Amino acid sequence: MKKNISHILIAILIVLQAASILKINNLQRQIESTNAEMNHFNNSIRSDMNAVYSNVDEMLNQKASLIESAATEIGTLNADDLTVPVTFTLTPKEVSEYTAVSLDFDGELFPMEKNGTTFFATVSRNVFDHALPKIVIDENGIKKIMQDDQVGIPSIKESIFPIMHPSLSGEARFDGKTYKRKGSLNTDTKETASGIKFTKIRFAVKVDDKVISNEMIPNETLSYGYEVDEEISLSNGQICTMTVIATDSIGFEHHYIVGHYVAGSDKQREPWFGDEQIYSADGKLLWKPGN
Repeated sequence: MKKNISHILIAILIVLQAASILKINNLQRQIESTNAEMNHFNNSIRSDMNAVYSNVDEMLNQKASLIESAATEIGTLNADDLTVPVTFTLTPKEVSEYTAVSLDFDGELFPMEKNGTTFFATVSRNVFDHALPKIVIDENGIKKIMQDDQVGIPSIKESIFPIMHPSLSGEARFDGKTYKRKGSLNTDTKETASGIKFTKIRFAVKVDDKVISNEMIPNETLSYGYEVDEEISLSNGQICTMTVIATDSIGFEHHYIVGHYVAGSDKQREPWFGDEQIYSADGKLLWKPGN
């Protein structure tokens, strides 16, 4: 009889323990769900607050601005002198018969022509420069100088030339004599409204200053990746560079390093995203990062 009672008590305890475990698990799930909801709620509040701050900043900037509206248009590139005409059009918030407006590029003033309440001017700029002038509003001898986000282009180059971001994935090995690089070359290309496009692409391999391979890449392979399988003889200290060279429709070459290996070195420099150099058709360096 006592054994039966013990067995019953043990069974009850097991059931109660199982029920407790289920309740604990349910509570844990509820807590996790509540925490997830709280995190989502906090993220939503933070996102809403950032949007509010951004809208407030934008409204304050608009209120502080002296410009009612503005537009900037880029003309056709002159490949001989690397200049491009940039046309600025703007309308101040307040215009009288005495109002005169100029654009200040590093101290050089370009007066704008007036047509009603709108002012316009076309300025020649280097394609590798910016077009961010200061605006000088002269009201009968009283000058106001400002810079406005509505007026200007931070990088003319990025508005003119197509942009490519190539990357070489896969494996690399060096056995002391031979550097082996196998993988897939992929490119992400963005065209601009200028009409300039990449017309041909090459994959060049160089050891120190000597080009040992220069292969044309069929355009159709770039959509799914161009297979790279290279075996290069290297001695310690020699540098192997792999470069994508994209030629655009005006003959400029855009060089992107996708592989850089120093034989025998424990420290290797990985190519960084957007590392581009631009050369003329005759091999003259026109632009590199930091120019």
